[in-house]
Amino acid sequence: MILNRSQIAREKVEQLKLGVTAFTETEEIAEKIRKSVKELELNVIEDHTERGTWFIPQEEATTH
Repeated sequence: MILNRSQIAREKVEQLKLGVTAFTETEEIAEKIRKSVKELELNVIEDHTERGTWFIPQEEATTH
């Protein structure tokens, strides 16, 4: 089965938009995710490990 890296990145960005943490082992997919996160202005923390990169969505601060 051939995996489309752009499609994988899009699916992971959709996870982030729903508030779900995303993980990728490859720098190529991580870079695509970073680009989308920046364009969409998502509040995400990146955690780099030996095995890959975690993208962890952060809740928006609300003011009362």
